[in-house]
Amino acid sequence: MAEKSEKKKEFSPDDRFRFIGFEVFPGKVGDLFKSDKEKEQWVEKVKAKKEKGGILRERCTLTEERVAGYEKIVMTITSVLLVATLFLPWFSGYKETTVESVGNVPAVEEPVGTLPGDSAMMAGLPGDTMAAAGTAGDTVAGGTEGEMAATSAENLEGLERERQGVATEIVGEKDEAGFASIAATRVRKEVKREPVSVSAIGAIASLGDFGDKIFSSGIVVIITAIIMMLYMLFAIAMAVYTLYILYGSKGDSDQKALQIKKAVRYNWAGLAIWGVMLLISFFGADYSFDTSDAIVQLGGSYGPGTFLSLLSFGFYISLACFIMNAVKGSEI
Repeated sequence: MAEKSEKKKEFSPDDRFRFIGFEVFPGKVGDLFKSDKEKEQWVEKVKAKKEKGGILRERCTLTEERVAGYEKIVMTITSVLLVATLFLPWFSGYKETTVESVGNVPAVEEPVGTLPGDSAMMAGLPGDTMAAAGTAGDTVAGGTEGEMAATSAENLEGLERERQGVATEIVGEKDEAGFASIAATRVRKEVKREPVSVSAIGAIASLGDFGDKIFSSGIVVIITAIIMMLYMLFAIAMAVYTLYILYGSKGDSDQKALQIKKAVRYNWAGLAIWGVMLLISFFGADYSFDTSDAIVQLGGSYGPGTFLSLLSFGFYISLACFIMNAVKGSEI
């Protein structure tokens, strides 16, 4: 098929001064005004505005401030909050401790000296067998009371361990009716969780106690600790710098707006730092210390799960402040 080539119409700069409906798209245009009186009113308004030096129409966006007052308030609040988050919990977890509690089990009476159901069993046996059974019964009955009490104690202890999963101590004594009163002492093990949280300022202050453990662990743990400290310092510096630009910049409104736009875009670096720490956590690392007595979130080795589970709401609020300031800079 033959391709049809269409010749494009060249654009002339003079077309900008031509009006649609007159020269560009000619056609019949109706009256713009309802009456000559209305036309005169509009003409007078234009003349009065021209005499005052106004060259822009009403509600022109060029006359609006590039950084509104409410936007300054929002960035001020987020910058102040960014510093305040350093005193909120940035890292949290919990420790597990096992607590043993001792309780008494209600006494249980059990016959000693006869086998359960021995009379019924003997009733259905032949003479010789019955005699043999009777002899066996006499042997059981003639057994020592200590052996019977120990047997009953062992049975009850096994059932109690199986049902409760706890240790029991059995004591048996035989009364005149041939019953043994069995008492037990039950030991329950309860795991309690103790919450632990540290602020950013607290983490820096505790480096003297835990710094040797952290900086002697795997390389990923060391790098993450260094980057985290840089993140804390960056939060302070960025908050102070943003407030200075908001209220200390000089020039007209456009110049101030450009300075603010340039300054607050560096807040994206806070999100980038968090992304780098999360990325390198996938390489994992081992600890140089025993974590059995530490918080559970540390686990046996370092990884992305450990990194995310250790961070608390204070850190995420600071991250949200970075994002909000950066987004406001993109809107200017």
